[in-house]
Amino acid sequence: MRRVRVALDFVYKFCGVLAAIALAMIGVLILAQIIGRLFGVLVPGVNEASAFLLAATTFLALAYSFRAGSHIRVSVVLHYLPPRLRHIADLLSVAVATALIGYFAWYTWKLVQDSMKFQEVSDGLLAIPLAIPQGAMLAGLIVLAVALVEEFFNILFGGTPSFDDSQDVVLEKRDDSSADLV
Repeated sequence: MRRVRVALDFVYKFCGVLAAIALAMIGVLILAQIIGRLFGVLVPGVNEASAFLLAATTFLALAYSFRAGSHIRVSVVLHYLPPRLRHIADLLSVAVATALIGYFAWYTWKLVQDSMKFQEVSDGLLAIPLAIPQGAMLAGLIVLAVALVEEFFNILFGGTPSFDDSQDVVLEKRDDSSADLV
């Protein structure tokens, strides 16, 4: 089970890196547009490409941020529950999240299929096939669904939830001797 978790953490990191690259590409495109304006050069399709890259950034980072405990979670009530009830609440919340993300992934897959079937392209200056940004959305949702299923079984078998107390479990953990003094 440990090997699977390590392999999946690599997948989550890889998606996080892809999200970071997409975000950097947005910066490069905007910078190119700004510099182009200074010299009277039009850089076509920057807004459209940036919007698609933003969608890729958002969806590809979902699983990484989930495992890192960065998603918004209301835990005020959970901290006051007895351990057994908290365990059940964590299982229930991850199960519901898995069902919802699975539903979203299924319908995103249908959307990608339709876009490929009808060869849909974007309306802007660049004729970008819509299946490309939709595919990034689908990939992010699928990886998040895998992360949720993995987390469900982790909790089910008595493991500490990855999102508990927002511990960073995807990146290297720092040792306690280097803790910040506040």
